[in-house]
Amino acid sequence: MEITKHGGFGMLLYYTVLSNLLVMIFTGYLLRVMSRSGENWQSPTLLRLKGGVTMSIMITCVIYHFMLAPIATDFYRVENFLCHYIVPLWFLADTLFFDKQGQYKIWDPVLWTILPLVYMIFALFNGLVLKLPVPNSKVSPFPYFFLDVAKGWDVVIKWCLIIFVAYMVAGFIFYLIKQIKRK
Repeated sequence: MEITKHGGFGMLLYYTVLSNLLVMIFTGYLLRVMSRSGENWQSPTLLRLKGGVTMSIMITCVIYHFMLAPIATDFYRVENFLCHYIVPLWFLADTLFFDKQGQYKIWDPVLWTILPLVYMIFALFNGLVLKLPVPNSKVSPFPYFFLDVAKGWDVVIKWCLIIFVAYMVAGFIFYLIKQIKRK
């Protein structure tokens, strides 16, 4: 909905849209696996990958809620709530309550940072080199204020480090929760 209704393919420059597409594609893949092989969808490799998808979509929820929502009064739409709250929280609940416990490896939270880091590099590359316009962004060609180098590299680095550390802490908490054995 966000892509076609609010800015075309330029919306793909937002992490929100990309992470929601990732959830959609991964969920479709999971449904396909579940329909073909029964319990194979609970394999450790698939669940570890799902943990990464879960963390990728949860960063959408957390950053929107704590950093963007207070200044996004023009964007209170059903699509925003679906993309920023409903999908992330649904996917988190599904992962917490329905996936086998004890499937993650200790370094998975580090691996789960790859997608957000690749996105950050891409967003900065777009803002500095490609300069593709980001629909509805006040700091276009950057998608988010915390990636806008016009405010200074020190500001961008500070925000990226804060987000990275919070993501790592959340990832290891998520890992620990998924290690708890159910009765």
